[in-house]
Amino acid sequence: MSKKIIAAAVISVIVLVAWFKWQPKTVEAIQVTQADISQTIVATGRVAPMAKVELASLVTAQIGQIHVREGEQISQDQLLISLTDASVDANLVQAQANLREAEQRVQELAQLTRPLAENNLAQAKANLTLAEAEYQRYASLQQKNLASQSSLDNARKTLDFNQQAYQAALKQWQATQHNGISTQLLHSRLAQAQAAFAVAQAKQAQLNIRAPSSGVLLQRLVEVGATAQAGKPLLTMASDGEIRIEAPIDEKSMRFLAPEQRARVIADAYPQQPFEAKLALIYPSIDPNRATINIRLVVEHPPAFLRPDMTVSIEMITGNATNTLVVPSDAVHDIASQSPWVMKVEQGQTVKQPVRLGIKGIGNSQILEGVTAGDWLVTQADIPLGTRVQVKARSPSSER
Repeated sequence: MSKKIIAAAVISVIVLVAWFKWQPKTVEAIQVTQADISQTIVATGRVAPMAKVELASLVTAQIGQIHVREGEQISQDQLLISLTDASVDANLVQAQANLREAEQRVQELAQLTRPLAENNLAQAKANLTLAEAEYQRYASLQQKNLASQSSLDNARKTLDFNQQAYQAALKQWQATQHNGISTQLLHSRLAQAQAAFAVAQAKQAQLNIRAPSSGVLLQRLVEVGATAQAGKPLLTMASDGEIRIEAPIDEKSMRFLAPEQRARVIADAYPQQPFEAKLALIYPSIDPNRATINIRLVVEHPPAFLRPDMTVSIEMITGNATNTLVVPSDAVHDIASQSPWVMKVEQGQTVKQPVRLGIKGIGNSQILEGVTAGDWLVTQADIPLGTRVQVKARSPSSER
């Protein structure tokens, strides 16, 4: 009697085990649907100005006045810092006086010396003509014994004196002409005075630190009363121009990039105000330590709040597909390999189904071949292939 009871118990256990084995297991699954999908590249970058410019003095001088503050918009050639140096000011005054004197001497030559030389030459020529006539008259009278030899000698001396006076007046007149030595000398002195004045002006100009271009003042490194050392930065500014965003991306995404691609950018400080940018440059080198490559975006219409070195989030759409088969990416096994597959439910059992993938969006992937709309794919982990299952739609809160 006991043997029959034992045999019945064993049979009951076998039947129970067989029943549990063939009982379908409830698993989480998703259903393949048709939807629109966009493939994007997401990165974090920083706003970079057109150029950061450090402004320094060319001379050592005391800072007399600072005309700008940090964050202030400045225009090209705007006076930013005034330096003071008494010796430079004195040299400029002296050079200006020397120039004025040289100009006056040139003016004096044209208005006084040259006309006076012309008058002296005319008078000397008249005196010479008169002396020549007088000498000829005495020579004629002496031949007729009507004049003494001494009178002729005196006439000769007067003639020689007037000839010398005429030559001197002629040379003086020639010197005052446009190609004359006096004119050349005065113009040479004028040129020297002009050069000296230009040098003094240049040194004076070095005491005024001006903006090389329009932009924004980023940093003021000195205060009034300090001594500016030659070559030591006094101010830092960001030049106006195109606003750039520099960002590193995974080198695996390089194949999806193309010039002029549009990007959606959000500044971390203003998340509710996205703006547009476009891809302008893909740098040629790759960072081997991080396996990234840098890109540059250009913001054509920058918002007013944008500042240099701001942190921004970037999303670039690199592909679109409409009304296509879409599944959550975590439902695809070996998604990064050459042979991705999904765990499909066929006739109540899990089977391995190879698929061909298309573009990948954020959390979703496009399937080009392998499944059809309405198929159920198991997303629950640790479910072996060949398991009898009963699907339970995965709740949205558990989707990743």
